[in-house]
Amino acid sequence: MAEDKMNACQVLSQNEAVSEFRKDFVCMNDNLHEGLQDHPHVLILYVAMVIFVMVFLKLVTRRSPQSKSDS
Repeated sequence: MAEDKMNACQVLSQNEAVSEFRKDFVCMNDNLHEGLQDHPHVLILYVAMVIFVMVFLKLVTRRSPQSKSDS
């Protein structure tokens, strides 16, 4: 990010009419966004974990095969 540009956190911090909750929320979002831009391996790890959880849930929720002798 260019040094001369202000992010949303800095803009909201200058405005007195904005609530503290909104300022904190936007600042946390800006920090997370900058962190993901600075460390792309975290994003790759996140995507890998989401895919892992999806596959795991698919395997766990699959019906077990029933033998025909149980009928």
